[in-house]
Amino acid sequence: MMPFNDHYVIIGNGPAGNHAAIILREKDKEAKITIISDECVPYYYKPKLTDFIADEIAKEDLMVSFLDSYKAKDIRIRLGQEVERIDPESKTLFLQHMEKVYYSKLIIASGSRARLLPPMSCYANHLKFVTSYTDVIEVKEEIKKLKSFFIFGGDLVGFKFLRMLNSMDKTVTILICPNAFWPYNLTDDMLAQITESLSKFNADIIVKDDISTIDEQNGSYRVKTQKGIEKNVDMVFSFNGLNPNIEFAKGSGIDIDHGILVNEYLKTNIDGIYACGSCAQIYHPNIRSYTTSIGWPNAVVQGEVAAFNLLGDHKIMESVGRKYFDLEGVKIKTTWWEDIDDES
Repeated sequence: MMPFNDHYVIIGNGPAGNHAAIILREKDKEAKITIISDECVPYYYKPKLTDFIADEIAKEDLMVSFLDSYKAKDIRIRLGQEVERIDPESKTLFLQHMEKVYYSKLIIASGSRARLLPPMSCYANHLKFVTSYTDVIEVKEEIKKLKSFFIFGGDLVGFKFLRMLNSMDKTVTILICPNAFWPYNLTDDMLAQITESLSKFNADIIVKDDISTIDEQNGSYRVKTQKGIEKNVDMVFSFNGLNPNIEFAKGSGIDIDHGILVNEYLKTNIDGIYACGSCAQIYHPNIRSYTTSIGWPNAVVQGEVAAFNLLGDHKIMESVGRKYFDLEGVKIKTTWWEDIDDES
């Protein structure tokens, strides 16, 4: 049994982090367990955010866990707390306002954030996202009131959002960006198939073009493309995939590439620190390379494997669940998207 004073800290409150916490509590009844989340709500279904926007489900149906369920498992959850940096030598997390949290062992399950394309950084204040509950709650009521929308990028979430807006009888323009599905790029044939599939929706579809400028005018926006198309809209949304949320780990000594590098046991290069979920790049000995295995079922299993191995086990991570998503008629290998549907 682990020492009574062990403090297991988990950064992230998604499927990987929560399932890691459950295993840790089941296997170690005495340790202190803390989940730190930069979000303001407990564990929820991210893939259901568009249903929540459209009022097809209530907030209660969006939630996977409530605060009482953490208390019942004797797991402390700290919401709205952002980790600024990690000091592995002293086993310390520095939060905002330089508050210190000490840990004996650490699991990083910090997930991903919206990917902002570098050319769009100057328009960041004009762009909206549907990546988190916070993103959604800021725009939910506005979306209901407004009429015209511009979707830039696409990706799986973007197409769900398009379908949602269509069902709400909104005017929609979508500019499909082939690298919105990064790290997977669409071929011309795939783009043509997707465009044909989307033609069943009441939307203006723009392909093989890019945004030139976005100008704000009295609360609305004028979007101009490089080929000269102009659209006056009420809101502009960006859907260009996700990036791992790992800024706090930079400079800590933890090996990082695109995500946090871990071995097949989900262990980082530093003893006592593991990473799982979409923020981790997992080494596969068979191909001698790091890959990112994503999707809700994979995140759940990764969280459990990380917890078992943190406690001294030697479980090897293997991909589970869906390996392809149907992207408007095109089969795409899993990228930075979380999904809880069964594989079709």
